[in-house]
Amino acid sequence: MAELCDLDATALRASIGARQASPVEVLDSCIARIDATNPTLNAMVEMRLDAAREEAKQAEKAVAAGGALGPLHGLPIAIKEAENVAGLRTTKGSPLYADVIAEADCRMVAAIREAGGIVVGKTNIPTLTNGLTTDNPIYGLTRNPFDLERTCAGSSGGAGVALAARMVPLATGSDTGGSIRGPASVSGIVGLRPSPGLVPSEERPQGWSVMTVLGPMARSVADTRLFLQGMMSCDFRDPFSGPVDPALTRPGVPVDLSKLRVAVTDDLGVVDATDGVRATFKSKVAQFSGAFGSCNWSTPDMSGIHEVYLKLRSLVHMTRYAPEHQADPSGLTPQSRTDLRRGAGMTATDAASALAEHTAIYRRFQAFFEDIDILITPGRTLPFFTLDEVDAANARLAEEEAAGKNDLWAGRGNINAPITMMGHPAMTIPTGKDPAGLPFGIQIVGPNRGDDFLLGVGQSLETYFATKRDLNRPIADVTAFGGKPA
Repeated sequence: MAELCDLDATALRASIGARQASPVEVLDSCIARIDATNPTLNAMVEMRLDAAREEAKQAEKAVAAGGALGPLHGLPIAIKEAENVAGLRTTKGSPLYADVIAEADCRMVAAIREAGGIVVGKTNIPTLTNGLTTDNPIYGLTRNPFDLERTCAGSSGGAGVALAARMVPLATGSDTGGSIRGPASVSGIVGLRPSPGLVPSEERPQGWSVMTVLGPMARSVADTRLFLQGMMSCDFRDPFSGPVDPALTRPGVPVDLSKLRVAVTDDLGVVDATDGVRATFKSKVAQFSGAFGSCNWSTPDMSGIHEVYLKLRSLVHMTRYAPEHQADPSGLTPQSRTDLRRGAGMTATDAASALAEHTAIYRRFQAFFEDIDILITPGRTLPFFTLDEVDAANARLAEEEAAGKNDLWAGRGNINAPITMMGHPAMTIPTGKDPAGLPFGIQIVGPNRGDDFLLGVGQSLETYFATKRDLNRPIADVTAFGGKPA
C-alpha cells in the first residue's frame, strides 16, 4: 500500500478537501520519508518541522470549519535554498552568505503560504547556484536516487531529488540556463520554466532581463499546474509581472495532439549533444511522433546565441555580486569568476551589440514559430556525469578559468540556455529511461506567453506516454535508502 507521501499533489489536495486525509497525516508521512531517505540523498536542508506541524494543525482546523480552501491547502512544500523564507538561512550554498537569515518571505513564498501551502524546509543547491551537480561547502553533496554515483544536476538539484524520492509533493526551482529543466530531466520529474514575471521575483537585481525566473517542479503536469496556481501573482516590483491569464487559474484542458504541428531537434543547431543523447532522443521521438498532426525534424536559426548568452549572462552576474566580491572574487566559483572577468572586459559596444543580436535571434525564433505549435528537444544534452566525472569536469573548468578563458566548454553542451534567451515557456517532462536505465526527459517549448497552452500539451503528452511502456515516468526505488515500497 502506498504511503500518503507517494501520492501526487493533486490527489493529496483532493483527499484533504474531501476530509479523506488530514494535513497533519500528509505532513507526517512526508517527514517520515525525509527521515528515512534524506540521510543518504541529502536533498532537504534548513528544515522547519515544528513550525510546519503547527501550520498543519491549523490547516486541519480550517478543513473542519468548512470554509474556502486555497489551491495548495495542507500540502507540504519545499523551497529552493537560494530563496528567502522568514527565519531560515539563505546561504546560496556559499560561506560568503553562511550567516544570512531571511527577515521575511520572498513574494513567491508569501504567495505559496497564501494559497495554503505548508513550507517544510529548503532544498539543496550548488555553490552560488552554479555547478554541474548539487554540492556546496555548507550542506554537502546531494545524490541522485536513481544512481547514487551520478549527478542530480543543478541548480535545483535538491528539489528534483526531493520530488523523485517523494519527500514532498511540490518543490520550487529557479532557472537561468536550465536550473529547473536539467534537474527535472535527470530525476524523472516535471519542471516548468514559466514566462518571465508569471511567478514574480522582486529580488532580481536586473529586473529587465528574461534570463532568471522562478517556477514549479512536481511529479506530474497536473501537479505542476496546481503549484503554478499557488505561486503566480501580479507584483509590479518585477518589471515583467502583470495580470495573470485567467485560463491559468482554471483546471487544465488537454490539447488535441492530433492537431499540432511539431518540430523536433536534438541540438537546436548550436549545441554539442552527445551521441548517446541524440540516439535516445531519436528513439523517443519515433515512439511519440505519430500522436501529432505533423512532426518534423526542423531547427530554428539560433546562430550566435551562445555568444549572446555568455555576454548577457555576464551582465546579470555583474549585478548579482557586491563590489567587494567583484574586487576579490576568490570566494566565487570558477564559473562566476569567468562571468565577472568576461563582463569586466566588455565594452559598451560589446553589450549593445549583444542586445541587438539577441533581438535579431528572437525575431527569427518568432518566425520559426509561425509554422509550428511546439518545439521539442532533449531535456538535457550535457552528459549524465558520474560524480567522479563531475570532479574531473570541475577541475577542467577551474583550469580554464585560471588560464583566463572566457568561453568555458560546458556552456556549449547546454540545450536549455538558448531557449532561456527566447523568453518562451518551456517544460521538461519524463519520457522513461535511457539505455543505461537512467531517467530521460524531453523539453517542450511553447509559443511566447503560451503557458496555459504548453501545460495543456504537456498534460496530453503525459497521458499518451502512460500508455507506452518505454515512455512511462520512472519511479525511484526509495527502499534502497530506508524508505517503504511505493
